[in-house]
Amino acid sequence: MKTVISAIVTVSLLIPGMTAFTLEKDHHNSNAGTESRRPDVQYAWKVNWNKLDEGIKKSKKERKPMLVDFAVHEGCPRCDFLQKNVYSRDSIVAKINKDFIPIFIDLAYDLTPDEQALGEKHEFHDDCLLLFLNHQMEPVLDPDGNKMCFAEEIKPGTFKRYLDYVIGIYESKVNF
Repeated sequence: MKTVISAIVTVSLLIPGMTAFTLEKDHHNSNAGTESRRPDVQYAWKVNWNKLDEGIKKSKKERKPMLVDFAVHEGCPRCDFLQKNVYSRDSIVAKINKDFIPIFIDLAYDLTPDEQALGEKHEFHDDCLLLFLNHQMEPVLDPDGNKMCFAEEIKPGTFKRYLDYVIGIYESKVNF
């Protein structure tokens, strides 16, 4: 009897935690825009990802820059690095979710015509790419006038400097 009661108590303590995880996972997937493609995929689940069309609308309405990540959920060294070392840092995630419209484009699936066109415009060659775009869909330029788009891994400190730089541009109303 003691074992049965102990098992019931243990299960009752685990169920709320499992429910919270399930709800959090479902919440992430609805933000990621990949729920209709593959509901079990989680990519950098702390970031409030949008689909491209929804993200563009939000960016224009809120006048926030977009962080567009053409990525795969696993198996790519660049994507894995971003997930584990950048998108996992609470300070970076908070800044992305507050100051940017994050857009996830899952390269593991067929792209929509708009996703494909955006990738081709920025020469992604059907490969992983990270873009910073203003609310008018133009690339944010670095101080040397180059597009801020990256196909390689970015260290957390460098990534945070890029975020701060883009926000600085928006605050000074440059590059609109």
